[in-house]
Amino acid sequence: MRTVLIWVSIVVLALALSAGPVQGQAPRQVALFPSAVFRGVATPGRYFYLAQAVVEYEPGAFSAAGSEQSRRFFTVMEGELTVTTGGTTEVHGAGKSFAVAPGVIVKSSNEGRTTRARVFVSSLVPARGEDAAAVAGTGPSSTPPRIICASRVPKSVAAGVIDVIQVGTRYEPGFATGLHTMNEMHDVLHLEGTTSYEYLGGDVERFGPCQRGEMYMAQPGLMANRTATPAVFVLTWLSAPGAALTSPWR
Repeated sequence: MRTVLIWVSIVVLALALSAGPVQGQAPRQVALFPSAVFRGVATPGRYFYLAQAVVEYEPGAFSAAGSEQSRRFFTVMEGELTVTTGGTTEVHGAGKSFAVAPGVIVKSSNEGRTTRARVFVSSLVPARGEDAAAVAGTGPSSTPPRIICASRVPKSVAAGVIDVIQVGTRYEPGFATGLHTMNEMHDVLHLEGTTSYEYLGGDVERFGPCQRGEMYMAQPGLMANRTATPAVFVLTWLSAPGAALTSPWR
């Protein structure tokens, strides 16, 4: 009888954990994928563009083989992406990150039959804005990859070497960060819902799907989801090597 009661207790606990957050539990911030940190990245110059995009590959979709003059950073958000660079093919699952140097030929595909793949791409684009070069005789699949959201903004950094950090976050309804300051250069690409940037001085900015934004550096404030639906965004940091990205405001 004692053994039966123990097993019943285990089953009840498992069901409770699988049911999700308990009613009344504080809203949470949830990572979409582990933060990807690329250290010691050479910038394409003092002035360049930071481009961001979330790209979706349906089953069987593949991109045309080609190269860019941009330095690119990838994190797989969902599914699996098969990537061929310089003749080497690797399969990257959700949460995996990799970088591609300028001029390297890349081809990406979703070899799965049932599950889509999504990848977050951050690119450091030279100010001269050189275009991508496709390999002759290649092309995308009949259902090519689809850009979900994208942004491009000019940036200027004094340092020739930086850290590039990719982050993906979901704010549950009602979630708000603590007051803090943003110490390093960054750019946010909002994917779903509405995120508020609320500053200590009273200013408020709101960003919705496929809008880009950035919190003002060194100005105390917070980020929040004041709506009834989740808010989702991805973020690229361009920071001094090893620097503290944020600081709490006291």
